[in-house]
Amino acid sequence: MKKFIFPLCVVLLLTAAVLKPSCALDVTDETGRPVHIAAPPRWIVSLAPGITEMLYCLGLENKIAGVTTFCDWPAAAREKTRIGGFTNPSIEKIVSLKPDLILATADGNRLETVQQLERLGLAVYVINPSDTQGVLNSILRIGEITGREEEARKLAGELQGRLDGLARRVNTRKKPRVFFQLGLEPIVTAGRGTLIDDVIGRAGGINVVGRSFAHYPRYSAEGIIGASPDVIVFAPMINDNKFEVVKRFWNNFPQVPAVKNGRIYPIDADLINRASPRIFDAIEIMALIFHPDIPPAPD
Repeated sequence: MKKFIFPLCVVLLLTAAVLKPSCALDVTDETGRPVHIAAPPRWIVSLAPGITEMLYCLGLENKIAGVTTFCDWPAAAREKTRIGGFTNPSIEKIVSLKPDLILATADGNRLETVQQLERLGLAVYVINPSDTQGVLNSILRIGEITGREEEARKLAGELQGRLDGLARRVNTRKKPRVFFQLGLEPIVTAGRGTLIDDVIGRAGGINVVGRSFAHYPRYSAEGIIGASPDVIVFAPMINDNKFEVVKRFWNNFPQVPAVKNGRIYPIDADLINRASPRIFDAIEIMALIFHPDIPPAPD
């Protein structure tokens, strides 16, 4: 019986294919920085809760090497290795995890952290979503650099569909004037160019401080009386999580339409403050607050 002998050139080609290193991507992140990424990455570190949520929604949970102490959704994220806080992660811990890709956000992570990791030769891709369209774009970009393009397109399409359907149900209705309250002492709100401002508009409301150039201006009770909001939505900060205290505070100002008509509502701060797929849940919840009689979304 004859033995079949591969030509030497074929053997060399096959060997090269086996030993060939993984492909790489040269991309520009959402802040304009060039980033060289091993593709697809084997190990990813997330520096923000919203990013962690995106990774889980894209089916990348098995590639997550580390997350911040604030990454608590889904529940499985709490079991991942912790690399420290949102603004003060441990560089040493991140390096020890040997990530192929680190994902950060311009709205929260410090530039110094990104630059320090970059100097150590690590690939750091920074996202920068400031509105819901930006969240969809970030999902698509993360899908692209992690080899999950199909999953990202599907997820973004579903979220866009929910947004379009909601717009058809609220766009013809009268828009209430809304004051979004972050914390109680001091009272802080969300102005122009913030994700919260965009959410209010998408949900069919008018942000009474939407013309403010400050992203998160402080407001006095007198200023809110002058703004005359129809609705007050409260997202508690860490030290202001008692909604009953907030309601008692506003009872001192019965001339505010939202107080007079009992239209003060809490919302989960994690839903509204994180640039993640769950921001679309927040939009739908806010729409029901503003327009409680809108028809339900079709199945």
